[in-house]
Amino acid sequence: MLRRALLTGWLLISVLLAGWEAHRARADAAAARPIGLWVVDEAHPEQPHWLLLSPGSTAADALAMLGWPDQGVHLVLNGQPWSSDRPLSPTEGPLALTVRRGATLSLQVDRATLAVTTTAASLVAALWDAGEALRVNDRLSAAPATPPWLAPQKISLRRARPVPVTAHNATLTLYTTAHTVGGALLTGVLAPQGLEQTSPADDRALPRGSPIVWQSVYEKIVLRQVPVAFSSKTQPLPDAPLDTLKVVQQGQYGLAAQEIRVRYAGEEEIGRRIEASWVVKPPQPRIVGYGTKIVPQTMQTPNGPVTCWRILRVYATSYSPCRLGVDRCSHVTFSGAKLQKGIVAVKRSWYGYMAGQKVYVPGYGFGVIGDIGGGIPGRYWIDLGYSDDDYQSWHQWTTLCFVAPPPPAEKIPWILP
Repeated sequence: MLRRALLTGWLLISVLLAGWEAHRARADAAAARPIGLWVVDEAHPEQPHWLLLSPGSTAADALAMLGWPDQGVHLVLNGQPWSSDRPLSPTEGPLALTVRRGATLSLQVDRATLAVTTTAASLVAALWDAGEALRVNDRLSAAPATPPWLAPQKISLRRARPVPVTAHNATLTLYTTAHTVGGALLTGVLAPQGLEQTSPADDRALPRGSPIVWQSVYEKIVLRQVPVAFSSKTQPLPDAPLDTLKVVQQGQYGLAAQEIRVRYAGEEEIGRRIEASWVVKPPQPRIVGYGTKIVPQTMQTPNGPVTCWRILRVYATSYSPCRLGVDRCSHVTFSGAKLQKGIVAVKRSWYGYMAGQKVYVPGYGFGVIGDIGGGIPGRYWIDLGYSDDDYQSWHQWTTLCFVAPPPPAEKIPWILP
């Protein structure tokens, strides 16, 4: 039994030794055969190079065969980073060596210019390696994913600067390279909508040292009641004596409604506009009647009875050629008549109706309205004319009688101005 066990062990050891010898023979054969290698320039992947290398060759040997430098390059062997002095290991299939050559770029960052040499696969990686990592909303003159060897030699990078925006009692910060408020807001996808507006306006330059203020603008429609003033009218009263006034109808205010559009920016009203207006209750005019019935009256005078078609209570003053209230003398009146006793002046508003009418004033006598004076505000007034030789001073209330017959109706001021 022991003999059988020893025989079995010996057979097992013989099989293992035979396997080991076969494996070693295959390894020696593989190490002795040439290494097949594809070399690809990453800048020109459409033109690969096939090489047969002796065992123990390195990536530098392969580059030397092609006349390529082995410094300043980035190597990848079958998907794994590889150094130029590392030997190539033979495999059952061919090897693929990707070569990325270094590129030198002129990079302008805002106002500074830098020379960047890189073997990175993209511009964004090259900028990272150079300590100029891209930030949000920075503007690069070429696509960030562009390989450096395919990019223009001169590249500009404009840094986005922070711009605070205040809206709804909160402040956020945008990073932008825009020059205007509208451009900065578009960068942050914050374009005003509807009635919203900004300060400064969206077409203005970005403010320095102050935020962009976002104003929420909205409108409200309000209704307002407005009183409507009444007008005044006059109408003749044929049965009422001349120079009497009577209120025929009291005026009443009307009522109107207005629809008003009010615009607010935040809580502040910034404008309003009347959209519609209508009368709810029309006003009633105030109507004043004036008497047109002429009732002649007789005035007893030192010269006998005088019939007056109109009698007024007036304040009388007097004047003469050299007592005109100015620093000169004049004998000429507005009517052209000589200034002397018998010429009576009235206000301009009376003169157009009364010019040439005959009047009588107690204590003065008869006269003719033939001149214009300044008058006394708030009073019926006449100015009694004299010559300088017979001048008498008047400053008193008196009675003015318009001597009958009355003039035509169109020359009668029914309501005295």
